[in-house]
Amino acid sequence: MPRIRVLSESVASRIAAGEVVERPASVVKELVENSLDAEAGRIVIEIRDGGKSYIRVSDDGVGMSREDARLAFERHATSKISSFSDLYAVRTLGFRGEALPSIASVARVTMETRERGSLEGTRIVVEGGEVLSLEASGCAFGTSVVVERLFFNTPARRKFLKSAAAEGSAVVATLTRYLLAFPEVHFEFFREGRRSIVAPRAGLRGRLAQLYGRSTAEQLRKLELERGGYRIHGFVSPPSLTRASRAEQYLFVNRRYVRSSLLRDALAEAYHTLLPKHRHPLAFIFLELPPERVDVNVHPAKIEVKFKEEEKLRSLLVEAISEALHQRSPAKPEPRQLSLEVERAPVRGVVKEAKPEYGSERKAGARALFFRQLRPLGQLHNTYILAESSSGLVLIDQHAAHERVLFERFKAQLERRELEKQQLVSPALIELSPREAAVLEENLSFIADLGFEVEKFGERSYLVKAVPLFLGSAVGAEEVREVLHSLIEVGSLGDVERRREEMIYRVACKNAVKAGDYLSMEEMRSLLAHLSRTSRPETCPHGRPTMVTLGLEEIERRFSRR
Repeated sequence: MPRIRVLSESVASRIAAGEVVERPASVVKELVENSLDAEAGRIVIEIRDGGKSYIRVSDDGVGMSREDARLAFERHATSKISSFSDLYAVRTLGFRGEALPSIASVARVTMETRERGSLEGTRIVVEGGEVLSLEASGCAFGTSVVVERLFFNTPARRKFLKSAAAEGSAVVATLTRYLLAFPEVHFEFFREGRRSIVAPRAGLRGRLAQLYGRSTAEQLRKLELERGGYRIHGFVSPPSLTRASRAEQYLFVNRRYVRSSLLRDALAEAYHTLLPKHRHPLAFIFLELPPERVDVNVHPAKIEVKFKEEEKLRSLLVEAISEALHQRSPAKPEPRQLSLEVERAPVRGVVKEAKPEYGSERKAGARALFFRQLRPLGQLHNTYILAESSSGLVLIDQHAAHERVLFERFKAQLERRELEKQQLVSPALIELSPREAAVLEENLSFIADLGFEVEKFGERSYLVKAVPLFLGSAVGAEEVREVLHSLIEVGSLGDVERRREEMIYRVACKNAVKAGDYLSMEEMRSLLAHLSRTSRPETCPHGRPTMVTLGLEEIERRFSRR
């Protein structure tokens, strides 16, 4: 028997489908791109069971003739490319029929389409790559594609799909990109029979208001730069408006959403020294350039691209973002006096003392003695606590130390199931983006377990009625947003313990005293006392040192006493 065999057309099609169709969100991406390329002005998307059992994408685009509808399900059939050189000058998102054969090879697809001016349309049904029927239809102008039973004939791939909530969240994340890239198109999205998103035609700032709320959209700063055949435009947030993850950073190249380190590096340089650690700006940036200056075919899904003049582009992006940030120079707030006991309320009560890492009573005793002898002297640049010890001078990073205290306090309460929550006198209203709302709906029970009480109050608006007592008097809306972005960044269906710890760390980081915050002597003593009762007072939750000791011998050597 020969070792090498030619695969059947059926098997080859299913393998090829894997490059294009990874999950329901991949199907939505391909179908929406087809609608946009068909010059649709209105697109309606509907999913059920997270898209695993049902997806429908309908548009009012140009439609297809009966012959084109049949050919659209043939492999290698296209209406946009005629020669190899066309691949390097692609001006469309895709092309009619590019993905349809792949989708139809692993699902049941029903397509109805009708050209304007035609008296009747066409209805074609394809399942597992086989055409089951092709007939006349009295459908509306445009095209409607229904995809059912995704991966019905590839059970191994279907087994690796996530829950309906998680797959639905991925669809929302994918759809958001097209809502941003095509604000002149009317979009509607239905999830499990309910309308989740309605986005009428608008300008870009108007679309941002639809997705992120008017208050957020009004704060964004417009950027515009045109030079050497490149045009960069869009919006970025001021340093006062940030998120805990990079989830709200988008780069579109000729209206195609792409993942690129180019944007991340440009943002990092433009915002250098302007943002606190672990905070990220919002960015919605559009780059227009001649198609021959970018290769969109380096990734099967075209989500990664290769630029011909990458360094030049990075420089232009930094310039455009920097100019936008300097449109208005927000007043720098003066350092304000904080009360660890009253205003932030993070150190009331007692943190449950953990056993030393190696179970050494001697080590625990030495640590207790070290902190008992520690005497705060003052602050250095309102950032480091200077303290005297028997061995010399100790510099304590007040933010890192406070992070450790808050992290262990909240974590201990969770582990003991003693998490207390406080009702807010006035519930905080939070308006979420479609992606944030999807993540919240998916994780409502998880968030409730953390001590938050959140209630739906409109399409994508929620009322925060209670927050963990750990947060003190902090307003709850932004803390809920912090949790959501933690879940987005670590993966909403990842390891539960990892999600919990990352969320606790982020909330602790946000609520800890910052570099530049003035502390009274009493507050310094209180912070050191609570730090002494943590399990690892020498580092913050992510391993950064909380303190550095300048030994007495070293000090004496510097003064030539030794």
